[in-house]
Amino acid sequence: MPLSNTKRHYGAVTKTFHWTMALMILTLIGLGLYATSLPQSNDAELATRVRMYSMHKTLGVTTFLVALARIGWAISQPRPAPLPSQRRPEGFLADLGDWVLYAALVIVPLAGWLAHAAATGGAPIWWPFGENLPFVPQNAHLQILFDILHVTAGKVLIGALILHLAAALKHHVIDRDATLRRMLPGQTPLGPLGPTRRGRAPLGGAVAVWGATIAIAISIAGDAPDPNQ
Repeated sequence: MPLSNTKRHYGAVTKTFHWTMALMILTLIGLGLYATSLPQSNDAELATRVRMYSMHKTLGVTTFLVALARIGWAISQPRPAPLPSQRRPEGFLADLGDWVLYAALVIVPLAGWLAHAAATGGAPIWWPFGENLPFVPQNAHLQILFDILHVTAGKVLIGALILHLAAALKHHVIDRDATLRRMLPGQTPLGPLGPTRRGRAPLGGAVAVWGATIAIAISIAGDAPDPNQ
């Protein structure tokens, strides 16, 4: 299996990035939900909660860096042509979902990292490069804003993942085409391909989704109680 993409197949690097990111995201979601649910009524419980949050933050920073590499690789590669079973509305939704997911891979962990940098104290990130970020002051208002953006964007990410999985299963179970199989190891026989359909509309839709998400987070943060009172 070649390393790079072709007009018919995804390469080994793209497939490795895809499944690595899927595993990291699912682990992050699980860690985040688990850490949030932990009690903190005594020192032992608090220590466990801090440890889980540190795992979540450290993996989140790693995911952010891997996501940048994954997006850079995707931009440099040709995208395989769609299968004939993919109708035009499905092609638009698939491209829209891809753009939303690409943005989520950056926005969700970056917002969490910014919230951490704006906070004083809290669970540390387990790495040797310091806890702060340049140009991000330690400020309670900023921490609240980035925390809310992290959670709100995370919900968009979860929704996009559910739709992505549902679309893959629809193609595999109902359409019985090779959409899912050609992201698996090896090369799947495909037969004829459909026409390549690329446009700016899906990118514009993704910008609208994330613009609305950020606006909602800012609105919620504006209504939050003043942390200094």
